[in-house]
Amino acid sequence: MDERGLIISLGEGGFFDSGSDVLKPEGRVLLDAIASALVPTDNHIRVEGHTDNVPIRNTRFPSNWELSTTRATTVVAYLIGRFKIEPERLSAGGYSEYRPVETNATGEGRSRNRRVDIVVLHPRYAQEEPR
Repeated sequence: MDERGLIISLGEGGFFDSGSDVLKPEGRVLLDAIASALVPTDNHIRVEGHTDNVPIRNTRFPSNWELSTTRATTVVAYLIGRFKIEPERLSAGGYSEYRPVETNATGEGRSRNRRVDIVVLHPRYAQEEPR
């Protein structure tokens, strides 16, 4: 929890292969459990993608910005497609390496920074979402 609301942090390892935006089957199982709890709520949900500071350079993602944003939109699309969560309740953002939760100086810290956060917004923060 923080002032914005409930934060559910999905670590890269359980949900995505390194450098990929494809949800792993085992990640889908856990995401299904999370999404089932979100369906009956009225809260706005912001999905935020994060990476570590190791540059990515592949044909699909020229930078960590694209990877973090695409992972967030992958989760949003899953919530809409599988659980019919109203798109008006959802938003996605990518923060690349610029909002770390740990230091990027260690492997363990970099691992914790590679994540997608599902933020169930407190109603006062939902009012600040663009319309």
